[in-house]
Amino acid sequence: MAPVTSAPESSTTQYIGILLADGFRAMVPTAQLVETINVELGHIVQMPDLPPAVVGVCGWRGDVLWLVDLAYALRLPPLLAGDYGRSQCHVLRVTVNHQTFGILVAEVQHLIRGDRLELLPGPPGQIPPEVSALVAGQFRTASGETILSINLEALLDHLKSPG
Repeated sequence: MAPVTSAPESSTTQYIGILLADGFRAMVPTAQLVETINVELGHIVQMPDLPPAVVGVCGWRGDVLWLVDLAYALRLPPLLAGDYGRSQCHVLRVTVNHQTFGILVAEVQHLIRGDRLELLPGPPGQIPPEVSALVAGQFRTASGETILSINLEALLDHLKSPG
């Protein structure tokens, strides 16, 4: 009888693609994605003394969901700026280290299969050094477009100790 060998671990990961402010594309691992939802802006309650990237909270299925503007956390123009003309916003409900929160995005796009070995190090120059840890790296598409890979663990740490 031949010895049992385990298959080599795949370096391919599935991500959900998202659009942030000013045409920046990003992605988060689907392993951390719980669901995508739409939230009415009127249902977002602003709370005092929170990190600036936390826009507020909303009720979702009996729970309180903290909402984070990922674009603002990356020092890009905030999603909910004065010219935001929609009554709803798209939210990725994610779980990181047993904590669930929502990430506001301009658009939820399609699934992306990416090879972690093809992840280019570091964020592009438009992302300031003080928040560079929020970007795990970047992928280049066949057409040359850059897609940021978001480090949700670093985002959660950043929210707990901004500054």
